[in-house]
Amino acid sequence: MTSSDGVLLSVRGLKKYFPVVKGVMFKHLLGNVQAVDDINFTVREGQTFGLVGESGCGKTTVSRLILMIEKPTEGVIEFEGKDINKLQGAGLLEYRKRVQPVFQDPYSSLSPRMQVWEIVTEPVIVTEKLNTAKAKERAAQLMETVGLSPYMIDRYPHQFSGGQRQRVAIARALSSNPKFLVLDEPVSALDVSIRAQIMNLLKDLQKQFGLTLFIIAHDLGVVRYMSETICVMYLGHIVEMGPSEKVYSKPLHPYTQALLSSALPYHPDAEKKKLIISGEIPSPLNPPLGCRFHTRCPHVMPHCSGERPVLKEVEPEHYVACYLY
Repeated sequence: MTSSDGVLLSVRGLKKYFPVVKGVMFKHLLGNVQAVDDINFTVREGQTFGLVGESGCGKTTVSRLILMIEKPTEGVIEFEGKDINKLQGAGLLEYRKRVQPVFQDPYSSLSPRMQVWEIVTEPVIVTEKLNTAKAKERAAQLMETVGLSPYMIDRYPHQFSGGQRQRVAIARALSSNPKFLVLDEPVSALDVSIRAQIMNLLKDLQKQFGLTLFIIAHDLGVVRYMSETICVMYLGHIVEMGPSEKVYSKPLHPYTQALLSSALPYHPDAEKKKLIISGEIPSPLNPPLGCRFHTRCPHVMPHCSGERPVLKEVEPEHYVACYLY
């Protein structure tokens, strides 16, 4: 079940702080790394939602919270209208089947000691009580679905190329008949020539199985190609969010503008205005007050270091947290 307005995933007031402790016997709390600090967004059924930002902005922590690898410090994550951190028993098992990850590195996310048929059917081999013959049959079907030969199911991961391994990882994610895929940098570890193939495969599978995709990337080209909605994070905060083409054609936040100016142009003949931002990203252990980007912003104003700007709608479906608007 989804909500009446088609929202599949809803995140409200989400925070994740990691304590930093000094000492072994007599531990002393130095503070908290504010990896994710009070963010809100929704993902509609059938869409691709892209989360983008520099390394350390908190985007991978968001994915780990959705996958229940981490527990939130505060806030609510609802899937199909239910708070996932209150799920137990059959409800929790069903959520884990419906929400599946595809991780960044196909070299480390697949067990080298398992044959591919075991890897692909691992999410369901216990819950559906599959015998070896049935498991191999399921694996062969899934291998064909992702564009690999079904005769490869007895091989080990080291016998595949990087692109093939990522296809195996996608097949494994599909084995439990999921509704929602969390893709954490799904093509960043692959050769450029293979990336387009994997992105097109994901788009085809989305149409075939009615999937909702949540993609995390630092590569703006990948996010633009894949996503209908883009959310830009900086140091644990959301600074801009909106439809993909709006964010790319008319970025509002100075940080988004800087990100886009530093990316490769979408077309080789396109002219771009270079926007340079100075300084280093502040420590999430002691982030600046107000707008967290104000220490590096070329348009900084005195009140930017006071109260944090609220994420507000300044154009239809286009949101920004900045005092310039």
